[in-house]
Formats: sequence, C-alpha cells, structure tokens
Amino acid sequence: MVSLIDASLNPAGDTALFTDRQWLEALLRFEAGLADAQAGAGLIPPTAAAAISGACAAVEMDRAEFIECSRRTGALGIGLVDPLKAYLALHAPEALPYLHWGATTQDAVDTAHALLTKAALSALLEELEAMERALCTLARDHAATPMLARSLMQPAQLTSFGLKCAQSAAAFRRSINQFAVLAPRALCVQLGGAVGNRAALGKQAADVERRLAGALGLWVCGYSWHTQRDAWIRLGMEAAVCAGSMAKLARDWSLMSQFEVGELAEATRGRTSSAMPHKRNPVYCMQAIAQTQAVPGLAAALLGAMAQAHERALGEWQSELTMWAPLWRHVHGAAAALRRAAEGLRINTVRMQAHVDALHEVVFSEACAKAITPVAGQGPAQQAVEGLAAQALAQGVPLSGLLLNWVEAHYGALQAESVAPALARATDQQRAVDGSAACCALLLETLEAPSHTRLEPEMTP
Repeated sequence: MVSLIDASLNPAGDTALFTDRQWLEALLRFEAGLADAQAGAGLIPPTAAAAISGACAAVEMDRAEFIECSRRTGALGIGLVDPLKAYLALHAPEALPYLHWGATTQDAVDTAHALLTKAALSALLEELEAMERALCTLARDHAATPMLARSLMQPAQLTSFGLKCAQSAAAFRRSINQFAVLAPRALCVQLGGAVGNRAALGKQAADVERRLAGALGLWVCGYSWHTQRDAWIRLGMEAAVCAGSMAKLARDWSLMSQFEVGELAEATRGRTSSAMPHKRNPVYCMQAIAQTQAVPGLAAALLGAMAQAHERALGEWQSELTMWAPLWRHVHGAAAALRRAAEGLRINTVRMQAHVDALHEVVFSEACAKAITPVAGQGPAQQAVEGLAAQALAQGVPLSGLLLNWVEAHYGALQAESVAPALARATDQQRAVDGSAACCALLLETLEAPSHTRLEPEMTP
C-alpha cells in the first residue's frame, strides 16, 4: 500500500503500478499460461491444462497467507503453488502432477515482474509522449523568444526559451527511442527451470516458451536470465537516465519560477502555502524533484545486485525485487508532474526581455571583443571589454557605446567609425537569438516524426 506521504507527492497516485493484487494476478497468469503452452506443445494432457487454468481463475489468493508462506520458506513460488495444489486436490487431482511442471519460483516471479513492468513502461511512455508534445508546442511558440542563457548560474549569452524546451523534448524522445530498443530484450518470458537449462522441458522448451510468450504478450529471448540480468537492468537504467533528464528540467523551471527571476509560473491552482496566502509555489516541479531524488540510489543498488552467484542468487535477486517497483513508480510520478507543469506553464516574455536589457549588452561581450579586435588586437580588445563591461553595468549604459568611445580615444574617430557596424551586429539581439531559433527548428524537425514504443510483440505462428 502506498503511504500517505508517497501519495501526496505523486500527482499520478491513482495509477496502480506493481500492486499486490497485480502481482498475484500476474503470477496466476504465468501458471495458467505455462500449462496451456505445455499442452499445446504436447507435454501435458489438455485436460490437465484446462484444470490448472480453471484453478488459477477460481482460487482467491490470500495476501497474508502468501506472505507468511513465502517468508517462512524463502520461495515466493510456494506461496503461489500451495493454494493451487489444494484446489486441484479437491477438484481435479489428476492435474496435480502437471502444475508448475518444469518451472521454478524465479520463472514465475520474473515473468510476472516482466508483465508488471510492461504495464509500468506503458504508463510512463504515455506521460513522456504527452510531455514531449507539450514541450514541442512551447518550443514552436517560443522558438525566437529571447532569454538569458545561464552558465554556472550566471548570465552567459542569449538563447531562446523555445530552444530550451526543444532540447528537453529531444532528451525525452531519446529515452522513448531507447525504451523501444530495450523492451524486446528485457520484457521476456523467464523459463529456465531449476538451474536455467530447461532440462525438464527437453526439446519442446523453445516451443513452450514461444507459446507462453504469445499468451502473455511478452517477448521470447531463448535463454534463461535467472542470474544474467544485463538486459533487464539496462531497461531500469534507461528509466533512471530518463529521471535525470526530468530532474534537470524541473530544476531549471523551478529556478526560473523564483520571484526574483519571474520568467515562468505554473498554472494557478489556488493556495499553495499553509501560512503565506500570497505564495504560488511551483508544486509540480517540487513533486518532480522529490520523485527523482531517490532514483540514483535505486539505480546504483540495482547495479550492485547484479553480482548473483552461480545459477541462483542468494539475496541479490531478492533485493532487486524490492527496488525495481519504487524505481518505476518514482520515474512515472516525476513524468506525470512535469507533464502537468508543461501543459499549464505560463511564460513571462516581458520579464525574460527585461533581464536581457538589464545587462546593457554585456552578454555580447565575446562578440564585442571580436568586433574591435581588427583595430585593437586580441589582447587589448579583451581587456577593454572586460573593464568596460563592469562600467556598463555600474552606469547602466550600453557596452557598445562605451567601446566606441574607447576605440575613438585610443585609435581615432576613423577607426571608431570602421568598427561601428561590427559592434552593431555584435549587439543585435535578433541576430543573436536567430541562432537559437534555427537550432530549435532543427530539433523540432527531428521530433516531428511520430514515435511509438511497441509493447506488443509480433507473434509468429
């Protein structure tokens, strides 16, 4: 059960991911699907498979009993199989020898986990694709909206708000595309048997795996991944990387939402402070940052759990199970928060322009130095710009005017007249922001192609 605090920090709290009920249902789907697949491959009688499927549909799994049995035995599969055995003993004892036949606990749990992760990935992709669309709309609308770029938290040069949005959209598209590559390799049936060699299934192992994957809507990998977790963990690591991209976006937007900056604001939602009625906190950014905080630690712990001894892990795999669901819940929660922020974001272009104007052209210092270098030389030009930039800020006058006066004083009126056009180009805001607008357009062009991560494998007959 999700805690009170966890639910309060997750705007998508109504999205059920990896719940106890979903776990039990997925485990039962594995047992029913395995029996049907084995019957289809001619390994067990069809009547036994029908009885096992019926038992899986009829048995009410008791959560407390499942936990107690699994806690006592250390094997999650026993808590699953024992109630099914009891049901079959009463209703179809002839099917008992074929229940869970050729499989082991980890086969059931890993396959169930793949089913639950497929649902979690689908929910995450829905949020990511909606957020990408919202960011692309912002990018198109503000491709040429000038704003300060910040480097080391200080004013650097001009960029455009649209380019910042397009850059984030492109990062999320890269994650979407990477999920498309990783999902078929990770969301696979696990069917290795006791030690991963499928000995009990014999030559029919591949056929059973293919049939089971088809019934469950998972992929076929053709091997056991009991202790070779590389493909599975790579999928989790991409979720963590995606969370990093979201944390960066939430951090930027929260900084731009500060009153002293005032370039962005989340959509109005009423009171957001218990003590200060005037406050309008960036709640969605706060939620996204809170959700992503735990992800790096979870990702590191999952990597640490890969050192699984021999053919079955003693503790590492079990610890992986405890960390996997929180990772996906956190990433999905962050995506839901940022999607809501993006769809209602308020952009204060006047404030963005005011911050540019308040710097009196010093953001063009690099271009200004190049403009006067043909007359003054590189070293003196850079020294002049550095000194006069401070003067421009202190006196509230344009840097270009001070530089023209400096050139005239040191090199004469004719030289000042010769560099005037270059200084005008160097401090032309529109010219400066055109570069960002062009970069934004290129990114948007790459993002216009439809993206879709197919989570339904193509099944061969």
